[in-house]
Amino acid sequence: MLSFEAAPDVAAVAVKLNERFGLGLDLGRVAFIRSRGSRSRAVARTLGTPSQWRFVLNPGVLYVVEVIAERFDSLDCAGRAWVVLHELLHIPPSMSGGLRNHSSPAFKAMNRMRRGVEAMCTNASI
Repeated sequence: MLSFEAAPDVAAVAVKLNERFGLGLDLGRVAFIRSRGSRSRAVARTLGTPSQWRFVLNPGVLYVVEVIAERFDSLDCAGRAWVVLHELLHIPPSMSGGLRNHSSPAFKAMNRMRRGVEAMCTNASI
């Protein structure tokens, strides 16, 4: 059965990545959740919340970053950080409600960020 819970640990990693790489995101407008029992083959996903949902539920939340517990939790520190970074790169700095796709220049810069992600885990700052 599918269940959801808040993921403050993922949010904490996101804050550190946002600061380290200067992503310029307002993470107060992003909800971080962990799902269990998903049939998805994904490790994580980023969703933009439709304006109608924001009006009814929480107008402050523009995006939801969901990690799939069965796949995400078994990763090492660098793997988890890499996945969270990948999901954050889907969110444009303008936080307009849209999502960036994998052909965005931000994703092309990911390989340059690899050492920084690994250093964060080596220094136990995550």
